Amino acid sequence: MQTQERVRQEPRRELEIPNLQSEERVRHEPRPDLEIPDLLERAIFVGVGSAIWITGFMLMLSILLVFIGLPLFFVGLAMTEAGLRGWR
Repeated sequence: MQTQERVRQEPRRELEIPNLQSEERVRHEPRPDLEIPDLLERAIFVGVGSAIWITGFMLMLSILLVFIGLPLFFVGLAMTEAGLRGWR
């Protein structure tokens, strides 16, 4: 239970909402153009990225070349992710 000291007794004031439709409050800025790469460019980028990470993975399987394969693996994954970013 709450005591009487904690309960507010005065009524709330009405919130004053500013008129957002007035012209002086609206800034008119040009929309940025969406830069959507061509589907062929995106497919090539994803294909090259996939080839790089698969090659890096295969190099990691041979223990001697793991220092070359590990960076290739992550660079290829990053390229593939960048190519698929707008896809989802």
